[in-house]
Formats: sequence, structure tokens, C-alpha cells
Amino acid sequence: MKAVVFSESPVFLKMAAAVAQSFGGEVIGISDNENVKFVNKLYIIDKMDEDGIVDLISSLSPDVILTGNVRRDRAIAGRVAGRLKLPIVTDVVSLKVEDKKITLNRVAYSGMGLVTLESELPIVITIANAQLQPKELQPSVEKVQLKEGRVKIAGRKSTSSGVNLATADIVVGVGRGIGSKENVKYAEELAKALGGAVGGSRPVAAELNWVSEDRQIGLSGLRIRPKLYIALGISGQPQHIAGIRDSKIIVAVNTDKNAPILENADYLVVGNAIDFCKVMLSKLGKNNNDKNDFILWYFLLSPWRILK
Repeated sequence: MKAVVFSESPVFLKMAAAVAQSFGGEVIGISDNENVKFVNKLYIIDKMDEDGIVDLISSLSPDVILTGNVRRDRAIAGRVAGRLKLPIVTDVVSLKVEDKKITLNRVAYSGMGLVTLESELPIVITIANAQLQPKELQPSVEKVQLKEGRVKIAGRKSTSSGVNLATADIVVGVGRGIGSKENVKYAEELAKALGGAVGGSRPVAAELNWVSEDRQIGLSGLRIRPKLYIALGISGQPQHIAGIRDSKIIVAVNTDKNAPILENADYLVVGNAIDFCKVMLSKLGKNNNDKNDFILWYFLLSPWRILK
């Protein structure tokens, strides 16, 4: 059994490697990070070029290709499956391999349910979540210079927050309930004070352009796993919930006490999102304690109307 694992996210790469180790065969990793210690063989690539990575994975003829679930991972997984004419199963949460057959559980209906599938090997898989932890190994290392891809970078545009949304411990999400593009600055100020990142629901990112489209959170955007997610003016449609389901704590701020997001939130703050940001910024400015501890303490003791 030969498994190849790749992800541009260190969290998902580790997750994919843990799953691959459970097969009991050789685990080959592809990364631009030399400190990957949970594979048998590591190919260190000189750049994150999709064309080159697809070529490299395809040349290894693996039994299983495992990627993470961030945007580039999904793109590469789809291209490898197309190149090698293999089946692909996305959003996998658990799997089992016996002989040359594999049984997989994947999320369905925007994360509302699970589907069990069976397939022959080889196969391409994107991992949505896994509880396994990989064993530390001493890999053999080979540096690879990828060929120049067909896609060229014409320019770069920085986002409002320098923090990586996919790996941030704290994320502030913006919905239409914040009112206007001008009001997004309050969410950005709160995220900065907390050392977090700003994202947005699909309407805000893909339709209204209040935040950049690469900051879209949801089924068709990013799926995040922060320790704390603050949803400002987000109603909580299934498409968005699919992207935040793995958050450790979800705090929703909404003027509607019956907003659908209540079903998935740990706390619902009934109030105006902008007022909430202003009060929080004022309180945070006077407190030097750890931000994670402080914000939870504040939710529990503040004068806001808190449900749950």
C-alpha cells in the first residue's frame, strides 16, 4: 500500500498523514516545509505550483492520494483524479481499507448527514476531518524542483488581514446584518484586537464584495476550524454552517433572537453587530489578559442578552 499526502495547510497535511499511517503501508509526503516528520519519504518542493504538484503526484502511481480540504487541495485532488482517471471522494471524515477495497464516510447535505461509500483502489480522497494523530517518523528527504507551470502569477493583492483564515485560532465572520461595506472596518478592528482574521458569508464575499472572495466561509468557500468563531449579522444558512461546523466555540451576534444560527451557536448575543464590536473593542483595550480567556469571560458576564 502506497499513500501520497499533500496539503498546503500544515493542519490538514498532518491529518492526512495520520489517516495514511492507519493503512500500514508507505506514506509519501509532498510539502514545501522541511519539518514534516510523519511520513516515510518526503518530497520538498521549491514552490506551490499546481501544475507541478499534479505532475509529481501522478508520477508516483500511489494506491491512495490524500489531500486536505482547503481550496488548493481540492483543486489539485480533482486534477489528479482527472489525470489518472481515478474516482474521487471529497469531505471524508473516516475510512477503512481492506485488501483492495475502501469504505468511506463523507459529509453530505451541507454537513447535516453522513454517506457511506465503497470503492476499489486506487482512489483520490480529500479529508474534511480526522481524530487520528500521526506517529513521528524519520523520513528520507528528496528536494524537487517543479517544472514551470502553465499558470503565471500576474500580481498579488493583500487582504484586509494578514492572518491566514484557514489556520486562525480566532475568526470574525461578517454577514449582511452588518449593514454595509463601510461597517466591515469594525469587524476588522475587532479581529485585529483579538489577533484573529476576518471572513464573510457567501452573499457578503461573492455577491456584495464587502470582503474579498478568497475570504468566503462556507460550503463553496473555506471550511475553518478556529477555537473561537464570532458571526456578526450572519443568519446561519446551511451553506455557511458547513464551513464553521468544526469551530470549537461559535458566538453569534444577531438582532433576531430566532436566527437559524442559534441551532449551531454556543452563544447568541442579541444585539446590533456594530454596537457589539464597539463595546468589545473598548473592553479589550482595557484588558491585558489572554484574549481567548477574556472574551469568553466577557460573554458570560456582560450586559448583553445572551442565549444558551
